[in-house]
Amino acid sequence: MAAIRNKAVPCQASGTRPLAAHPLMRSRSASAIRDSVNALTADEHLLVPHQGTLDGTVNGLRARAVSLVFVAYGSGVTIVSPPSGRRVLVVIPLGPMLVESCGNQWVANTPFALSSHHQTKMVPDPQRGALVGGVDAESLESYLVATSNRPLVKPISLKSSVPLQLSTPLMVTQTWLEACRQLDQGLPAESAPWLENILLATLSAGMAPFLEASFAPLPTKGGPGYVEQACRYLQQHLSENVRIDDVAAAVGISTRQLHAAFQDHIGRSPAQVLRDMRLARVRQRLEARGGPKDITVAGVANDAGFAHLGRFSAYYTEKYQESPSTTLQRLRGGAARPPLTTT
Repeated sequence: MAAIRNKAVPCQASGTRPLAAHPLMRSRSASAIRDSVNALTADEHLLVPHQGTLDGTVNGLRARAVSLVFVAYGSGVTIVSPPSGRRVLVVIPLGPMLVESCGNQWVANTPFALSSHHQTKMVPDPQRGALVGGVDAESLESYLVATSNRPLVKPISLKSSVPLQLSTPLMVTQTWLEACRQLDQGLPAESAPWLENILLATLSAGMAPFLEASFAPLPTKGGPGYVEQACRYLQQHLSENVRIDDVAAAVGISTRQLHAAFQDHIGRSPAQVLRDMRLARVRQRLEARGGPKDITVAGVANDAGFAHLGRFSAYYTEKYQESPSTTLQRLRGGAARPPLTTT
């Protein structure tokens, strides 16, 4: 497949490197460099050196929910990252980077996300390196729900047949590099929430085309406002015994009107939208990192508002192509996540 090229984005000033005030490692060992990066990105990637001697630099820290890592290898390498799963990883190349994922090859000079379902191969610029940002999908989902006022009907999934290139590359690159400069200059502790919000806001904006499918469908143009109000009501009362009559009353229309409006403007019934929201809630909690060790499928399903475990399991399996117990076992059986460095 022919390579796809994109326009270069201004990088850091000559002679400077992001997060220089937060060094993690300087090493010639491929395994040591890889492990230092993995400790923050938590993606367990492989590092394959080319000819030549490595001279790797790794800087990084965790800015609340967001991990930031700068890495330059000093010599040619190929990086093989597995599917990111419930970890959202974004790479900001600081020099030309050859990337291959989902059957696509391109020379990246602008930010892109790693696929949640397919491995990604990368050959970064040996000297300029790259800035990598990572956040758990659950944290990003919570941010999206809180800031967009739109409910999620399924977990975010970065699965695409086209390169996952961010739609606002200049804004993301400049904002994230500026955040690194602020951190290097000694950002006050009370500014940490503000910085986290800026990082998540620009990340969400850049990834917007790939996140839209996770939201409840917007009412068609010119649709009544009570449809969106009803979706918010459903999201806020997931764990309760929600009756569609109550939803209709809450937004000031009849039950028949509510059903008709959902079919006309969303294409699904209120009950179907409610079920998808509940399934998304279960999926998020089963896949959450660092959750309670005694978590059970039945407990999570009940908390999300499912009263009948058998029907819930059938709905879940149909939607996600695996049983809820398989999801839980897969997460429990996976490798333990390395501790994150805190600065």
